[in-house]
Parts: sequence; structure tokens; C-alpha cells
Amino acid sequence: MGMAASQARYLGLSARKTNIEFEGQQVNQQRTALANESAGLFRRMLSLDVPTAPSKTDYQTQIYTYSEPLSSDGKATVTSIELNDGSDPETYSVSVKYNIDALQYGYQPNQDISLFEDSDKNLKIQLANGQVYNLESTSVSEDLVKNLNEAGATSYSKDDKYYTFYNSASKCKYYINATATGLDVEELNVTQNIDWNTAIQTTEQVNKTLNNVTMAKADSGIYTSMYWTDEYGISQNRSLAVGEEYDDAAYDAAMHQYNADKAAYEKEIADINAKTEELQETDRTLELRLKQLDTEQQALQTEMESVKKVIDKQIETVFKTFQ
Repeated sequence: MGMAASQARYLGLSARKTNIEFEGQQVNQQRTALANESAGLFRRMLSLDVPTAPSKTDYQTQIYTYSEPLSSDGKATVTSIELNDGSDPETYSVSVKYNIDALQYGYQPNQDISLFEDSDKNLKIQLANGQVYNLESTSVSEDLVKNLNEAGATSYSKDDKYYTFYNSASKCKYYINATATGLDVEELNVTQNIDWNTAIQTTEQVNKTLNNVTMAKADSGIYTSMYWTDEYGISQNRSLAVGEEYDDAAYDAAMHQYNADKAAYEKEIADINAKTEELQETDRTLELRLKQLDTEQQALQTEMESVKKVIDKQIETVFKTFQ
């Protein structure tokens, strides 16, 4: 190989080596970018809030109950206890609730009925749907008249005469006013159009606030009894029973939200892991390419050293010729 050929070979190898080194730098830059992106994913994962399942105890409230004679079930519930500011000795405003028995009235206008007597001379009533009931004459109290008036019936007075019949299936009483509705009890077996009213046994909730109540408390901080004077000036005292009340609706809503948050969190983690695996796969490919470039660069370096030795020997030979 001549001097010129050797030098051309050396220059070609140098150019290839420079290109390989440049490509290697580019691969390293790509791997650095991948590392930064992977670090960003890791920081993103650390910033996620891990959902925490709600605890049943977070939705339980301490409640107090006491014996209440006016209540339909004999029990009242304390809904709040508020300390009266500046009271000495301390007094409280206590809100309570309980249910009482009540009648609910409904007005039923324009009903077709028939009156008749059975074989034993008992007065009976038959509705348009064919149902038959016994009739009883009753004296109506002033409160009942008032309630019937509020239900939309025609005006009544305290001395009005009513007929009452009973529906045992629905446990309802029906009231018919002989005067106000035009019911003619003397004319039997004739269909008559009347207005009538229903009275259904039900309960109503009483909500009231007891003022200036003295509360007795155990060492544990649990209230044990309370004392107050009612609106009639009578001293009242009640022993308190403590229990727990759970807000199942709020707990179910919190659990539903937790499941939704958990699903979103798991999807976010899965997305981060998938992206991280993709980056790692790309990095492994670049690492393999970098190793190939390094092997190629070492081969070029070896060949360049060999060519350089040839060139050096050729130079030495040329200069010795002219000595």
C-alpha cells in the first residue's frame, strides 16, 4: 500500500470514527432525556394521593335517649346540647324529638253510596265499589269537627250528628255528616251522592327545645341525667341512656366515592407503569446501540493504529532513502 493510499485509508477511518462518536453522543442525549422523563413519571406517582377507605366509626354519632310519657313509643331522642353562654351555674339548651299518636284526615268528595238495613235492622252502607260497612251513630268532639273542617269538609257545629263506619282491612274510620252532606237516613236502598272524610291513625314528630337545663355528667364525660322546669312550672328530671347512631347513607356515599377514587388511582398507576416500561424498553434499545457503536469504535481505533504504523514505517523508509 502506497503512502497516499495509506493516508486516504487513515482519513476514511478517522471520519467514520468521528461519525460514530457523534452518534454515540446523540444516543447518550436520548438516554438522558428518557431518564428525565422517567424521573418525571416517578415524581408524578409520588404526588398521587392514595385513597383511604372510610371507617364506619367516622359516621357514627353519640346519641342520648330518655323516657318520655307523651311519646307514642315512650322514648325521646336528644338532637343537640348547647351550653348557654355566661350561665353560672352552667345551664344548657337541649333540643329533643319524639313521636306522638295522631289522626290524619282526608276529604273525599262526591262518593256514591247506598243505605240499607239488614234482616236484624242494622243500618249498613254500601260504596260504589260494592264494599259494605256497618253504620254507627256517634257524637263528634269539637276537635274532630275542627280537623274535618281543615280537611276540606263543609262547615259543622259541635252538635252535628255523624255516622261512622269502619274498614277493618285498612284500619280506617270514615265519618259522614247526615245534615251537611245531604245523606238521608230515612230513604234506604237508594244511591246517594255525598261527601265523606277519612281519619287514619298515624304519628307526628314533635321537635322542641328545653331551656335552662341542668346536665349531670359522669367522669368519662358522658351525660347521665338532666333537670329542668317545664312550661307549666313543673320540675322534670330524666335519666339519659347513651347509644350510637350510624349515618348509613353518608357512609355508603363515602364508600362509593372511595371506590371511584381507588379506580382512578389504580388507572393512573397503571398508566405510569406502562409509560415507564415503554421508556425502559427504549432505553435498553439505545443501550444496545451504544454498545454496538463502542465495539465499532474500538475496531476502528485498532485499524487506525495499524494504518498509522504503516504510514510511520513508510515515512521512515522515505527519509532513510535520502540520508
